Amino acid sequence: MKLDKKTCLRLLDAMKREMARSTKGLKLKGHRRPYFLSYLLKAQEGFNLWGRYGTIFSENPWVENDLYVQCRVGSHRFDQTFDGNLDQDLSKKDSYGWIEAAKELEPRTLRYSLWRLTQLKYEEALQDYYEKKKVLVEQNLDQSLASFSREEVLRHIEDVEPVRFPVARWRGLVREISALFTKKKRLVDPYVRVQGVNLVRMFINSEGSRFLTQDRFYEIALTSWILAPEGHYLSSSQRFYTRSIDKLPKKSELIRAADALEKELLELRAAPPVEPYTGPALLSGQATGLVFHEALGHRLEGERLRSRQEGRTFAGRLGTRILPEGVEVFDDPSLADWEGQGLYGTYQVDDEGVRAQRVHLVKNGVLQHFLQSRTPIQGSKHSNGHGRMERYQNPMARMANTIVEVRDPWTPQELEQALLEETVERGLDHAILIEGVSGGETRTDHYDFQAFKGTPTKAHLIDVRSGKKTRIRDLQFIGTPLAILQRVLALGGPYEVDNSYCYAESGSVPVATIAPMMLVADLELQRAAKKSYRPPILPRPPL
Repeated sequence: MKLDKKTCLRLLDAMKREMARSTKGLKLKGHRRPYFLSYLLKAQEGFNLWGRYGTIFSENPWVENDLYVQCRVGSHRFDQTFDGNLDQDLSKKDSYGWIEAAKELEPRTLRYSLWRLTQLKYEEALQDYYEKKKVLVEQNLDQSLASFSREEVLRHIEDVEPVRFPVARWRGLVREISALFTKKKRLVDPYVRVQGVNLVRMFINSEGSRFLTQDRFYEIALTSWILAPEGHYLSSSQRFYTRSIDKLPKKSELIRAADALEKELLELRAAPPVEPYTGPALLSGQATGLVFHEALGHRLEGERLRSRQEGRTFAGRLGTRILPEGVEVFDDPSLADWEGQGLYGTYQVDDEGVRAQRVHLVKNGVLQHFLQSRTPIQGSKHSNGHGRMERYQNPMARMANTIVEVRDPWTPQELEQALLEETVERGLDHAILIEGVSGGETRTDHYDFQAFKGTPTKAHLIDVRSGKKTRIRDLQFIGTPLAILQRVLALGGPYEVDNSYCYAESGSVPVATIAPMMLVADLELQRAAKKSYRPPILPRPPL
């Protein structure tokens, strides 16, 4: 079904009717009734196709209509949730079997699905409520904070238009661009992928809030591998993200991207593997964004301050310096683009019905705020519009568009000169330049190491005497959050946008980082684990 505004409003009305029925009649004799209910329908349609050597290998249209019901029993002060709701595996609950609405959305069957899911969520909420009471018998849980915040009633209705993906044109594009790789014989299994996603969210809660939003996401990726002399495969991608179909790259740009991908892989194959290293490093804007995302951003998610399992790295640091003077960090979901480039983390209302807000996390190097959902934290009782989730998971505070700014930026030349001087002062022969990254991860719980890591896609060793740059590969950079942030020496140069997806307890959500280059006094590099393979017995057949 192609959704338009009129159809969505009919569905919202059906959600309202079923919520009114549940609010009035949902009570198990002898037990508490819900004090809060919310319904969220995420109607998502997408089209994904990819091909190799001028042929379509896979074409996959899909429709996913996911339901999320939040049912809370008790009161805003004390309900069934604890530990920030981070430790629940909802995929093992009975309600998980009812999170998918019908593929063909219509009011009657939507109400039926909500009725079934609400009943199960209510029963599970009661079980969790009594489990929490039982835990209180033997454990002294912190009860100084409320379980759930009170927020203003929100009404936000956007226009919704049916999306028609230009499938025929995309097929032609994939065939034409992937055919270019027939002449690039040293590359292994190259492919071209095009994807479009249309997401419509419909929300209503028992407090009277409601919203209707539409978001679109588009991506083109060119990916390939090459066999290194040691027998393991090296990979590289050229990726293009946009929120507007009109801003997808033209054919000429994709042709250049295919050539750049080949050049990149040949350079990577010729590069020597890295030796373990600890010392000064200069990071590109994309790499800077990843460090701030992993080392800082995840540790500023409010729920982590409520969980007994978390390390709470910055719990007692509000109002204290965590970065050099002049460094500002914001998270702004309402920001649609940066210098003409659309941002993947953009939204107007979060998944709990709270309007998106720009949050000044770090001001002049001093920690000011945390990201918040409707889970209150010490010193802040209200959400700042960052409650997000992927499908069935409980919403939690998540990053959206994270921006790192510096008041007095250094030029790239000044940063590189300072890098060499710092390296000489440390008595080292080489410095590190990281120009691209493909992803990272971190651990925040106190049962494991408080560490993060990233995987560079482009890195160089710089000889401090000659200034010569040597490409290196097979590396990861690792560190601990406080150590890396306290060893930031300077920032500046061009800002880079990195659109991607971020995974945490509430699932995978689209995000963006915007950051300049960064000089750090210490970065540790380690060899990346690799498996060794034999080359194919026969050469590639003629194409």
